[in-house]
Amino acid sequence: MTTGLEKEFDLSIKEVNDFVSWYETKQAGSGTASYAINKHNNNKGPFSSRKDYMLYDRILTFEVSEYSN
Repeated sequence: MTTGLEKEFDLSIKEVNDFVSWYETKQAGSGTASYAINKHNNNKGPFSSRKDYMLYDRILTFEVSEYSN
């Protein structure tokens, strides 16, 4: 993030592809200013859902690491 904050998420390949598609679309001048990432099993507490919203203009870089089965 442009603030120096780093975030890490465990996402499916579909979720990664959806994020990259959103980012590239926004970079081209179209699309929403934020992207919601579902935190899945990282739900702590009585929540039925938790999402972390990423703001396009705050993303400096992102990395995708793939697990080997």
